[in-house]
Amino acid sequence: MRRPWVLSLLCAQLLGFSVFVHGKELLVGDQVSDNGSDGALSTEDVNAAATREELWQQRRHLKTRLSRPNRQNRLEKTFLWLEQKNLENLIRYRDFYLKFGNISTDSGFAPGVRHWNPRLGGSSLAVQSSAAYSVRGYQLYDLQFGKGQGGASEFFVRSAASPLASKFGDFPEQDRRFFLYADLRYRRFPQEDFFGVGPVSRKSDRTDFVLEDASYDVVGGYQVNRWLGVGAKAGFLQVNVDRGTDERFPATQELFTEASAPGLIRQPNFFRMSSAIFIDYRDQPGNPHRGGLFGFTFSRYDDRGGSDFEFNRFAFDVRQYVALGSVQRVLALRFFTSLDDAGAARRVPFYLQQTLGGSDTLRGFREFRFRDANLLHLSAEYRWEASPALEFVLFYDAGKVFSSRSDFDFERLEKSAGIGVRFKTPRAVLFRIDAGWSIEGTRIYFKFGPSF
Repeated sequence: MRRPWVLSLLCAQLLGFSVFVHGKELLVGDQVSDNGSDGALSTEDVNAAATREELWQQRRHLKTRLSRPNRQNRLEKTFLWLEQKNLENLIRYRDFYLKFGNISTDSGFAPGVRHWNPRLGGSSLAVQSSAAYSVRGYQLYDLQFGKGQGGASEFFVRSAASPLASKFGDFPEQDRRFFLYADLRYRRFPQEDFFGVGPVSRKSDRTDFVLEDASYDVVGGYQVNRWLGVGAKAGFLQVNVDRGTDERFPATQELFTEASAPGLIRQPNFFRMSSAIFIDYRDQPGNPHRGGLFGFTFSRYDDRGGSDFEFNRFAFDVRQYVALGSVQRVLALRFFTSLDDAGAARRVPFYLQQTLGGSDTLRGFREFRFRDANLLHLSAEYRWEASPALEFVLFYDAGKVFSSRSDFDFERLEKSAGIGVRFKTPRAVLFRIDAGWSIEGTRIYFKFGPSF
């Protein structure tokens, strides 16, 4: 019974001796010196070190003397300059800025204008407004007025496509405890895809519809500490659904009915309330290498024209980032689920159901390919930084939609995999290109911001 212990002890002693000798040889051969010639430590210097610990201290000291700052290449300098200057600040007039990005996952490129006054009249109140119009005719107009609205909306888990790239650090230092503001928003999306409800919807049933809505919310919350925040919001939502403008496909009203697409005929106004908790311990929210986050949001939708479309929603978003030996190699993991509880004889409108597919979820499928009352999504990315400005990615996505909670499991998942490239700075992902493959073909995406 003692032999394994004896053998282990002997191996440990031999390993320790070999490390000592190897370290000694390295110290003799290292090109480090203050006094001239070839920079090698003399044998006398090595012998003067009485213990292995002194040898390694000596080695670390010599490496420090040799170290030189990393030189940035032209690409890194360009992205860092854009980050320091802020792309919006490059083209501005007083409190007005040009903005660039995407309105939604299917909108295409959407330039716009933003107005931002963080100290209205010298007070702690701020006003922010923006307008954006995409190359595909998507429109977004919003206005926020109050205190601390810089990044508060990121407290709320909205959908599987939510990047949650911002957090408490986006607030001005003096506003990082409390936020309260009015949020007014109008959207018009003229070519939203609809394939049907449920996991067995068919690619050949692709239709499109116009989604138009206006929301009027009051948002409030509190940042408890550096990594924990809570929030709540309440307001009204008005929705209108019309025939889509994409002439390549039939309108949703031509192929589907109220029974197969709940809410297609009648779109009531909603009173909605949400509460959220947000735990964020990522090392750099816009470009994380370590840490993670947890977000939970409960929402209630009340049908103001009856009770047909009342429901509760529970949304969970969990992300973890693991450095594999160094921060240049990162394993990024994500779990997201959204569960709707409509109760007996009530339904969730198809235009409010969570969706899978597109640039942020199942990247091998078209945008909004699957939708239902419940959703489960998993994603993993292996990220390798070739340089601080350039990152290569391998990714794998899986997920499904389902109508009954009893189907909440990891069976019969839709899957996609692919590769990607990220252009970024140390603090943020500026632009990405992803190519995803699935049983329905190949999809390529050009997007601003991170995937998750």
